[in-house]
Formats: sequence, structure tokens, C-alpha cells
Amino acid sequence: MGVRGSEWVASAALLLVAALWGLTFPLIRGALASVDPFHFVAARFALAALAFLPWVLASPAPRRGLPAALGPGFALGALACASYLTQTLGLRTVPAGRAAFITGTNVVLVPLLAPLFGRGVPRRIDLAGALLSLVGLLLMTRPEVAGFSAGDLWVLACAFFYALYIHALQQVLARGIDTTALAFSQVAGLCVSSALCLPLAEGPSHFTASAWLAVSFCALLATVGTFWLQTHFQGRTSPERAALLFATEPVFAAFFAALLLGERTTPREGVGAALVFLAVLLVELWPKPAPAG
Repeated sequence: MGVRGSEWVASAALLLVAALWGLTFPLIRGALASVDPFHFVAARFALAALAFLPWVLASPAPRRGLPAALGPGFALGALACASYLTQTLGLRTVPAGRAAFITGTNVVLVPLLAPLFGRGVPRRIDLAGALLSLVGLLLMTRPEVAGFSAGDLWVLACAFFYALYIHALQQVLARGIDTTALAFSQVAGLCVSSALCLPLAEGPSHFTASAWLAVSFCALLATVGTFWLQTHFQGRTSPERAALLFATEPVFAAFFAALLLGERTTPREGVGAALVFLAVLLVELWPKPAPAG
């Protein structure tokens, strides 16, 4: 497979990651009616780590690569946990639509942070795609125009931490560490980090059958599956393109909310979703500069 074909496969895999994340929204929404968010997150990552471990131990290459992956994997897991935690804290006071839009600003933060990671100035098409995607998210989420609050700052911190995570993962992948071992190490790091956050839980939780179903899906497909896909395929594309593909998450969330919860999508939200996918197509189809020499 040529370089261009490999990039298309990577883009499809990262788009699948965004779709799986989007599917978690209606599932988590139902579970949080009886489960504290911190209990849910801890259960999700504990189950994910337990399910992932036999795969790693049974596979020779990941087992050999585990010692080299544990350090950077735990660091990446802690960074991802900081993103989850700050978003959870923000969602206590910030409406979901506003939080989704602020979280989506990481699509712009990633190219803006590129020079700090030695990647140089981002391409104009990457910046244009990021801004177009942000406009689409604005139309989809309809955040209120009220003044900035402490909750908004928490959610903005979430976007910043995840932008850092995308760049940090890209740098770690350049070391040639086994991707399955690295994905497991990140999940294990998330498991430990989320367990340390349990004292922040505010009340008892009642895990119903539907809540356990949500935990199981989020742990197996939306954690083990997505971390493996992202770790395995993000290195074949750029951080800017990865962030843009992940910006489709609210589009998938709206689709699955309509499918599973019967929520209606307005024409404005439909236009916003179309703009997000248009931004992805523009960046994907835009000719890449020929390598020097």
C-alpha cells in the first residue's frame, strides 16, 4: 500500500474512533442518572485495563515491548485523565452544548501548539479546516453567549490537555514503541489516575443493568478499541489532521442520540454537521506538498 493509501486507512480508523466516542454520549447520559461520574470513569478504565491485559500478555511483541511502553504510556494516560477530569468538573456547571463547543476548540489548539513540539508553522489548509470545523461545531452545539465562568475554564483546560495529549502521543510514537503495549500502558495509567480521583465523588452510585452495559461498551470498544486504534494509526497522519477527524465526535453523538434516544436534529445542526465533514474532506483531499529533493 502506498503512502497515500496508508493515510486514508489511518483517517478511516481515526474516524471510527470518533464514531465510537460519539456513541458513548447517549449511553453515558443514561448511566449517570444513577452513577456518580467519577465512579463511572473509574469502573470504565478498571474494566478496560483488566480486559486489555490478557491480550498484551498473550502476544509476544506487546509483551516484549511492555517495559519500554509503561513509562511513556502512564504519562500519556495521566494526561488523558487530566482531560477527562477537567471536562467532568466543568460539566457540573456548564450546559452540554456549551461544553461540547469549548472542548471542540482543541481542533484549533492542536495546530497552534505545533511549533512548541518542533513541528513548525501549520499549513494554511490545516488552519482553514480547523476554523471551518469550529464554525460547524458552533452551529451544532449552540453554546450560550453568557460570560465566561469557572466551569468554562475547566472545559477549556480539557481541550488544552487533549491537544497536548495528541502532540505528546505523536512524539512517543516516533520512538518505535510497540503500539499495543503503548495503548495498554495508557489505559493502565488512566485506570490508576481515575482511581486516585475517586475521593472527588460526591455520592453513592447504583449500578443498574443498563449502567453496567454502558460501562462495558465504554470500556471494551470506546477505551480498549479506541486507544488501540488511535495509538496504532495516529502516527501515520499528522496531529492536525487527527484533531480534525476527532472533531466529528459531536456529529456522531448527535446521530446516535437521534437513533437511540429519539432526539431531533434541527436544520441548523444539520448544516453544522455538514461543515465539520466538509472541513475533513477539504484537508483530506488537499494536495500535500512534494517532499524536498
